[in-house]
This record gives sequence, structure tokens and C-alpha cells, in this order.
Amino acid sequence: MTTGFLKTTSGQMSYAQIVTIFLLVVGIGAAAFFYFSHQREDETTTGSMESIESMEFAGEQMGIEQKLMRDLAKSENRSFSDEEVTALKQELSSLKGERISIECTMGDLESCYLALEINLVFEASGWIVEEFLFATQSTPGKAVIIRIKDASMRPRAEDLARLLTSAGLSVTTQIDSEMLFDLRIVVPSEGPQT
Repeated sequence: MTTGFLKTTSGQMSYAQIVTIFLLVVGIGAAAFFYFSHQREDETTTGSMESIESMEFAGEQMGIEQKLMRDLAKSENRSFSDEEVTALKQELSSLKGERISIECTMGDLESCYLALEINLVFEASGWIVEEFLFATQSTPGKAVIIRIKDASMRPRAEDLARLLTSAGLSVTTQIDSEMLFDLRIVVPSEGPQT
């Protein structure tokens, strides 16, 4: 059985998961407000009617959140193209039913966006995402980290590292014997350490 995004294996959402979803939505809303308020200031100062018309057209074609996420992904360069998503799904589908957890840095929109994108690709490929975690302490760096519970998981981690590298990500692996689950993908924050 494939669980839904941010749900436990029993299908219920915990209080902590509801709070983290709320915080993520508030963060996206604040980022959208900041992004579009600066866009509007730029357009007002240039007085370009073409920019205003094209922005209105783009707003009609897609929601504000979609435009923000698309622009964020383009600007940060840690995102998958449609072709990479298709290739990843094809490769990951052969391992349908595998379990994984995914982690991003709370408050870092880019980190959480990429983690969410990874989550969606894995779930669409038939994997079971056990946990979607928001880390309170930032793990700086550009490389995505594949953490495994013990050395017996190294071949699986190497396969995943190869797949994610082929999709354009920098990847490292680590052993963390204190993890609850066997396999976790950590998307670190690219920004300065908090």
C-alpha cells in the first residue's frame, strides 16, 4: 500500500505533521508575497506595459504557487527536468515497494521544494515514503545525502546515488546507525548555516 504525502503507514496524520504542513504553507505564502511584491516594484519603476501584460497572462495560465515554484526551481538549479523525472520513475519502478524517508531543512524553501519533488517521484514509482521530515538544524551543502542504517544497505545507497547523479544532483552517502529507518535522503540547505 502506498501512503499519501506526509501520512503514516496507517493513513493518519499526526499533530506534528499537520503543524509542519501549516508552516510549509505559511513559508510558501510569505515567499510568494515577497517575490511578487518585488516583481511589482520592478514593473512599476520601469513602466513597461509589456511586462505587466505578460505577467497577467502567466497568472491566468498557472497559479501563483506554481509560478513561484517554477521560478524558484529555475533559479536554484536543484530540480529535475521532465525527462529526468521520466527516467527516474522508470528506474525506481523496478524497486516498487521499497521504503524510504526524506528530510529537508525547515524554513528553507529551496531545500523543501527539492525534497518534495524527490518525494513525489519516489511515490509515483511505487516506493513507500515512511517519513517526510523537517530538520530544525541546517545541514549546509549542495550535495544530497543518502543516509543508511548500516553497511548492508550500501549497495542500495550506491544504486540510488547513481540514479540521482544521472538526474543532475551531487550525492554523497553516510552511515547513521541511530536512524529509525534503513534509508533516508537528506536535502541540505544551500544557504549559510543557521
